[in-house]
Amino acid sequence: MYPNRLKTCVQTFRFQPAEHAAAKGEGLLRSYTSVLFLTVTNPMPILFFIGVFSGVGISKSAFNVASALAMVAGVFLGSACWWLSLSFGISLARSKFTSNSLIWVNRISGAVVLTFDIFALYKLL
Repeated sequence: MYPNRLKTCVQTFRFQPAEHAAAKGEGLLRSYTSVLFLTVTNPMPILFFIGVFSGVGISKSAFNVASALAMVAGVFLGSACWWLSLSFGISLARSKFTSNSLIWVNRISGAVVLTFDIFALYKLL
């Protein structure tokens, strides 16, 4: 397992970013549905919301349609606000990143992952 992790760290460290994004022009609807499918099938948010809903007390014994709808609406609006702010922030920061700065982002990311791997190996010993 760790030789593959080391290889991944080195590849991340040495990766040269693309000059331009390689968009295939598949269309906005296809891009939206693929991202929606990936988001909906991600197990971590599903488990997180199961935990939150059970912690708040939404269960069969305490089922109230109004509170359930309010919870779902809150989750939806919170997620929509998060994605809108994230997309807006990325669009503002996009012009500030040059090819050289992306190389340094890759180097720092590779070094951080390698540091965590070395720490995990140290803890195993």
